[in-house]
Amino acid sequence: MTDMDLAEIREANAKIEQAKEAERLARLDLGRVIARVRARGVKQSAIAKELGITREQVRRLEDAARKADEGGSDVPAAGSG
Repeated sequence: MTDMDLAEIREANAKIEQAKEAERLARLDLGRVIARVRARGVKQSAIAKELGITREQVRRLEDAARKADEGGSDVPAAGSG
């Protein structure tokens, strides 16, 4: 394996890591939006139906955003929330 090969591998891997971080931030944003609309009285079941996920996943997204805003870092993994 050459240095050029390794550089290509590192570059491709860096793109994956950037995409993971972008998804993590997008999930936090979604959780914040969920919290806002829930504060206006929208039910978890309505949000879940709109997003095609379970009420539990809606709750996890909202909780993760709240924890992140409070200084924690719990964000549900992709596909789990």
